[in-house]
Amino acid sequence: MSSQAGESATVVETRGGSVEEAVATALVQLGVARDDVEVQVLTAGARPAPGERLSSAEARVRVYRINPHAARARALLEELLTRMEVPCRVSVRRPESEHEPAESSPVILDISGDDLGLLIGWRGETLRALQTALNLMLGDEGGESRRVILDVERYRARREEQVRELALRLALRVKRSGERYTLDPMHAYERRVIHMTLSDDPGVRTESSGHEPARRVVIHPTGPAQGGLPDRFSDGPRRGPSFSRRF
Repeated sequence: MSSQAGESATVVETRGGSVEEAVATALVQLGVARDDVEVQVLTAGARPAPGERLSSAEARVRVYRINPHAARARALLEELLTRMEVPCRVSVRRPESEHEPAESSPVILDISGDDLGLLIGWRGETLRALQTALNLMLGDEGGESRRVILDVERYRARREEQVRELALRLALRVKRSGERYTLDPMHAYERRVIHMTLSDDPGVRTESSGHEPARRVVIHPTGPAQGGLPDRFSDGPRRGPSFSRRF
């Protein structure tokens, strides 16, 4: 089965006796090589029963064609990591939202392998430096200005989830206390996560204040206090907890 097919297709769904067979069918339909796609396994299928050659359960996959900009970014990153003598694998990850326009969504490159802590560095400093260098090297090729984001073993994804949880907890505190809350300095991408997480909350508004590297997020209430604080928020200053200590 195919959701789209032909030379202009960017995604197909196929079935097969195994994941490998389903992927092979998708590659034929898309007319591309394995390195030019990313695979989402919908159903892995089942192993054949003893004495049977085929399983009754089919594997289903959704295979996406990697766009040229993402392919160039991945190839350049692989070359950089090879020169750095870092054995690893680089894959392209789709944005979480499938409805985000392809022309404006960032390119996310996942780096996987063993002992990659040095690529992350202290609080992600090395990873951010590598990401900045890669974006500068890519420039604005072909008129495309899509940003490239690097992640190592889902480190960044986990970090962003921690920041989102912090934002929600502090927003609750601000709404219940009726007092603004100032967090400790954060990196730009962490501040953006705070702003995006709370952008749809009518009970608070956020702003960034100060100058780098001491720029920080301030969460303001938009109305009067809504009640007593939970016990864990009953004491302490109205300055944000140290982000480096919490995470």
